[in-house]
Amino acid sequence: MHNQKCHLLQAGAALLLGLVLLSPIPCKAAGQTASPVVVTVTADGQAASGRIQDGSYSTTASYPAGTTLTVSAKAEGDRIYGLYIVWAKNPGPWTLSYGETQSPFGTHGFLHEYVPIEGGAEQVSLTLSQEESICYLKAYSSGALPDDIQVWEPECDRADLLLFSTHADDEILFFGGVLPEYAGERGLKVQLVYFSNYFLAGGDRTREHEKLDGLWVAGVRQYPVNAPFPDYYSGSLAAAKELFGWDEPLAYITEQIRRFKPQVCIAQDTDGEYGHGTHMLTSAVMQEAVKTSMDPTFCPDSAETYGVWDVPKTYIHLYGENKISLDCRKPLVAFGGQTALEVATAAYKKHVTQQWCWFYVSDTYEYSIAEYGMCRSTVGADTGNDMMEHLLSYAEQDRREAERRAEEERKAKEEAERKAREEAERKAKEEAERLAQEKAAQKAAEDAATRQRLMLILAAVLLALGLLTAFVTRRSTRRKIR
Repeated sequence: MHNQKCHLLQAGAALLLGLVLLSPIPCKAAGQTASPVVVTVTADGQAASGRIQDGSYSTTASYPAGTTLTVSAKAEGDRIYGLYIVWAKNPGPWTLSYGETQSPFGTHGFLHEYVPIEGGAEQVSLTLSQEESICYLKAYSSGALPDDIQVWEPECDRADLLLFSTHADDEILFFGGVLPEYAGERGLKVQLVYFSNYFLAGGDRTREHEKLDGLWVAGVRQYPVNAPFPDYYSGSLAAAKELFGWDEPLAYITEQIRRFKPQVCIAQDTDGEYGHGTHMLTSAVMQEAVKTSMDPTFCPDSAETYGVWDVPKTYIHLYGENKISLDCRKPLVAFGGQTALEVATAAYKKHVTQQWCWFYVSDTYEYSIAEYGMCRSTVGADTGNDMMEHLLSYAEQDRREAERRAEEERKAKEEAERKAREEAERKAKEEAERLAQEKAAQKAAEDAATRQRLMLILAAVLLALGLLTAFVTRRSTRRKIR
């Protein structure tokens, strides 16, 4: 019995092994994630600085205009399907080359730029058109990109929501309830404009990278815009006006409103949250700009370029009137069931240089990410807690417009087909009438000809009868004479 069991087990094992050996083994698992490819990098044929692959925002490698960087897969058989380049500053145009392919990049000046390599390549080259500095670059295999690889879309043409954030991290600390919900969950066009530009006046450039990292985690996909103002601290609105003035910030924010034509504008607390004067300035300027953006005589150059714009709804963080409170604790499908509070918390952690501060993400404390008030509306008062209440997203407007045009085209086609049918029927009727008239005319002609023949025949018969009568009469007369 024991031997019999052993034989059965051996037979089963052999069968299982056979099935395994005979089963096809895919080269790549379904839904495989792209993984880093080990590469070597040269600059004009010379080994590039090791800093170009150190993965750090705080180190850079600089190259003059005309430099060609060559990135080669190190292991035999490896291929590069994508490059992720983290520039030290917004780049100018550059050219990607591999095989017979040459493609221009750098068009949008993305600080974090992912470049797909169609079909993959063992070696790719980047030729710079101007002096550039790079923090680092990474190469990736084929497959779905890891979540932290940012593939940015250009600034939107029309924004559903336009947020004015004074600093990098304010968009998370104070708008953290807005971004995951409206950008990530609903997929609306959410455009960020930052007042403070860390590339200016010795600012901490690392914060520009952290800004992008936080936005990406929060679900934003439109590349943000930087204003031309340095990061200066001010302790009051008056101090901020001394530093930045009023006219230039107002002209700039007015221009952004005209440019992006937002349905909703959002700015920070009128009192600057914890009393930051530049927060106050950004808020005050935006509240004025939603009015000046409608006036074609104010900054006529931007009015001519973009047209004027009347913002339908304007919200201020912590505003005391027409309050709404966003639900930051409902599960969001786009984030795998995480809440806006959890997403914003994770996004704030991307601001590594700011983790020493006492600030934190919360929907319950005095700087809540959930609390806003509507200071201006052209579409009526809110009845719920939705910034897009009474509004349709631009995508929905476009969809409805496409449907309307399609319906108009369908009706126009049906009308054209109806008219074509009617025209065809009219022509067919006219042709039938013409043929009937021709037939009637032909029949009339034939009838006339027939009558004419009959008349001729009758005349001939009458003539014949007359002649016969005359003949008979003459003979009768002759006989009588005889």
